[in-house]
Amino acid sequence: MKEKLKKAVALVPALLLAGCSAELPEPSVEDAADAVASTTAAAVRRAANDAQTLRGVFYQGGATGWADGDSVSIYTLGSMLHNVYTLSDGAGTAEGTFVRTSGKDNYTNSGQLYGLTNCRYLYSISATMEGQAQIAVTLPWRLTFQDVCAAAGTSRMPIPYWSPVSFASDGKLRGEFRGLTAMLRVDLQALPEDTRAVVLTTHSYTDLNEGSLDEGDGEALSGTFSTVLEEGAALAVNPIFTSRDTLRVAVDRQSADYRYVYIPVISNRYSRLHVIAVTGDTKYRYDWRGALLQTFTSATAFEPNTIVDLDIDTGIRPVRR
Repeated sequence: MKEKLKKAVALVPALLLAGCSAELPEPSVEDAADAVASTTAAAVRRAANDAQTLRGVFYQGGATGWADGDSVSIYTLGSMLHNVYTLSDGAGTAEGTFVRTSGKDNYTNSGQLYGLTNCRYLYSISATMEGQAQIAVTLPWRLTFQDVCAAAGTSRMPIPYWSPVSFASDGKLRGEFRGLTAMLRVDLQALPEDTRAVVLTTHSYTDLNEGSLDEGDGEALSGTFSTVLEEGAALAVNPIFTSRDTLRVAVDRQSADYRYVYIPVISNRYSRLHVIAVTGDTKYRYDWRGALLQTFTSATAFEPNTIVDLDIDTGIRPVRR
């Protein structure tokens, strides 16, 4: 009897194993190979992510081309530090390759990445209560020639262009950079000979040589502006700060290396936006000697990430010497 019981107990593990084999068949050789290949491919993709290189493209024609010396900083909301990338290839084209020249962040589990072209007028970058990135930019009422000048085939960005940045399929960082304002492009070769500055003004009363121009509504042209970095982002007046209804850009017509100046235009529409070639100043504000180049009205939309060309007709007003 004891001998029979021992044989019966000995059969139980075998029966259990047999039952398990029937319910969970062993994977085939093909299934195992597929699993290994999938794991290997995922590891290769992770290894391919390379934070050393950034490819930057101008989005939908918002700028003409990158220029030598252009650089981009990439920010995250989880760190005060950021990497800096400097243009290494693609000057004069809308697609540039940038290499990391500062910073060590490899962006592993960093969340959303924000690329901003570098300029000296970025005031701040911070997080909103909703966890979005917002920036503030201070545009002074006087810009230097170096702030705005550009050679033919390139653009100048006195205020940042921005892009969401992520790793592309080739493992490189990629961003599509777009402007936060429109850019007014002025051909230096078309300016009156003695032009020392280009002034934009929306002031309600402006004197130019022989009398006042049509009154404007004083919309903002310079000051501190802010926006949340999201689809359709555009700089707008920040009520915490003051703004001005003029923007003056110095001009150097003797600099043969440059063809255009790019002037940021904040508002979308203006009742009257006067663009003046200044050949002489007076002691009074809003009083200039020179020529009216063009007046924009509300019929012209200054859409963010667009270039608006100035239609210069120097015969509109004579230059008083």
